[in-house]
Formats: sequence, C-alpha cells, structure tokens
Amino acid sequence: MSSSESKFPFPEGPLATQPPEYVRRRSQCPLGEVSLPSGDSAMLAVRYDDVEAIMKDPRFTRDLSAPGSPVLFPADGLSSDSTFLVNMDGPDHRRLRRIVAGAFSPRRAEQWRPDIRAIIEELLDPIEKSGPPADLIATLAFPLPVRIICKQLGVPEEDSVRFREWVEAFLSVSGKSPDQRDAAMRDFTAYTVGLIARHRAHPGDDLVDHLISARDEDDRLSEEELVSMTRGLIVAGNETIANALSRVLLVLLMRPHVLESLRADPSLIPASIDELLRLNPPGRIGLLRMATEDVELPSGTVRAGQGVLSPLIAAGHDPEKFPDPEEFVLNREGPSSLVFGVGPHYCLGAHLARVELEEAVAAVIARFPTLRLTVPPEELPWSTGLWAVSLRGLPVTW
Repeated sequence: MSSSESKFPFPEGPLATQPPEYVRRRSQCPLGEVSLPSGDSAMLAVRYDDVEAIMKDPRFTRDLSAPGSPVLFPADGLSSDSTFLVNMDGPDHRRLRRIVAGAFSPRRAEQWRPDIRAIIEELLDPIEKSGPPADLIATLAFPLPVRIICKQLGVPEEDSVRFREWVEAFLSVSGKSPDQRDAAMRDFTAYTVGLIARHRAHPGDDLVDHLISARDEDDRLSEEELVSMTRGLIVAGNETIANALSRVLLVLLMRPHVLESLRADPSLIPASIDELLRLNPPGRIGLLRMATEDVELPSGTVRAGQGVLSPLIAAGHDPEKFPDPEEFVLNREGPSSLVFGVGPHYCLGAHLARVELEEAVAAVIARFPTLRLTVPPEELPWSTGLWAVSLRGLPVTW
C-alpha cells in the first residue's frame, strides 16, 4: 500500500459522501493501518460488523489522556480533555451520563416538540415573507439547534453568535491555527464559568441549574466536570445537529421524488430520518478509540495499545448490510444505521435530535412545496476542517 493510500482522513466523495478509499478497503483490507495527521498510526474499520463491535466492546477506550496514547491531530486538546464526557469510560462516564440522561429522554424530547415547532415557525416566517431565494443553512440549520440548546440550558439567546465561533474552533472546522483554537477554548471556558456563576447567583429551573444542583447539593460531579459538561452540551447541541439538518435537507433536495413522497404523506417523515442520515451522516472521521488488550474483530485483530477508527459513513454504506447503499430506501430492512452510535457512547441527544430533524423537515416541505436548489449540487460550498466537514450554504428557491 502506498503512503498516500494510508494517510487519514481520506478525501471525501462528491458532496462530502463516503471516501472512495473506503470502498476499496472494504473489499481489500477492511481492517487496515492508517497514518494519522498527528504522526501516530491506527487501524481503520470500514465494515459494519467491525464498526458495531468496536462501539460495543468496553475493551476499546475513549480515554486517550495517558502518555503514549494515539491522537488524531497534533496538539489535539479535544481528545486529551479527560473531563469531556465523550472521552470518558467506565464508572465516571456512567455517573455523568446518569446526571443528564433525564433531560434527553424520549419523554422529555417529546415535551420539547411544541417549543421546537414554534422556533422553526419563527425562523421560517421571515424567509417566506421576504420570498426567494434563501439560504437554509444561515436561516434554519445553524440558528435552530443553538436556539434550542440556549433555551434548554438557560443561556441568553444573544450569546449564541459567540457560540458559533467557539464551537467551530473547538471542532477545528474553521481553518484556525492551534493558537487561535487555544484562545477560543479559553474564551469559551471563561464564558461557561461566568454562566455557571450567574445561575448560582440567580437559580432557576434550567438544565444548567440542575447540573449546579448535582455539584453543590449532591456532590455528584466536580467543579471541573460541571464546567466541562456545560461546555460540552453547548458543543453537542450546536454544530452536530446543524450539520445533520443541512445534510438531510441536501439529500432531500437531490431526490425530488423522496421530497414529494414525504410531502404527500408526512407520517413517513419519522421513519425517513435514519435513512437520510445513513446516506450522508454528520461528522467526518468517527471517534478514535484505543484497545486496552488484544481484541479479535470479525475482520482481524487490534493489538493492545493500538488506536482504531470506526467511521459511521463506512458502516452505513456497507453493501453487505445495506444493498444499493447510495439509494434512499424508506423502511429498509436490516440493522440500525449506527448513525447515533451504539453501546456506552450512544448519543445522549439522539431523541431530541430526531424531534428537531422531524419537525424541521415537516415544516420546510409543507411551507415550500416547490423547493429546489438554485445552483448545481457540485457548486455548494463546504468547510475544510479537521473534525467535521460542514455544508456552508444551501441556496434554495421555490
């Protein structure tokens, strides 16, 4: 294998779809070594069965804080932050998830549905009033999740503009230098500390208040964990859902027959979300894990101390599990797409994300029955970041 064939991450396919290299590897080396931007190496899994096994197996840890652990990128502060929930495993991970799990349960997500619907209508009203064209990224996909997470956490909505810059720096999707990312992280952390202080001085019934109560009254998390958890919720409720919604809308706009089917029968929308996300999921590279002992996977062995990557888009396009993987098939038979993960790190916000996506898709196709792109799909702008590749504009008319 040439050096260029092993340098990860690989170039995406058209419109940030599956890298062509995944297709080659799936048949020739489904569990093969890759070279990371940090200079470390890791094993890359591109078949569904391997990806699922990695996510479920506790012998693959997300705690990469120990000296010598593999990291994805040079000066990778995100992976080495051991207080960040997604980087935890074992008892501490379970403890912190339990603290916030109730706020993201299916029942609580459904309770948020009327608020989410109202926010979407508020965002679409001026679009409809001003008339075409419009950019659904700037007017809907970006502002929707940040308004919802602000409402959940009890964060002033006017602060959301700053969140965008911080979150993009946090996920390295804006081309910033390491020094710029570090500065943004310091500002983001200082803001979070101030937010917690304001809620302590004027307590209410928002999610931040419940986290403070778990810290101050029940002593179930440290001050550092409180700050990290609050900051992490802002990140998770912002870029990831915006990226997911923009990709869902793009997939629909590129398949007018699917749009028309959902418009004719909106009851199909909930069942369509997983398939839409399977086709073009948010994220880019998946989470890096490390084997704590030798682990036998369906396609081979990962040795103790080795890193391993399990991209969602690779699992979701495995033709052994999803025949004709590039096609949209409503009510596909077969396994879960794994788009929200599986196992200990199953996405906490999955239920809320589904509600946001369902309501946004339903509202958009109901309001704009002749919605279509104003430019060819290949001319759409994409970011070129490290952790995520995001659609930067979705110009439409109707």
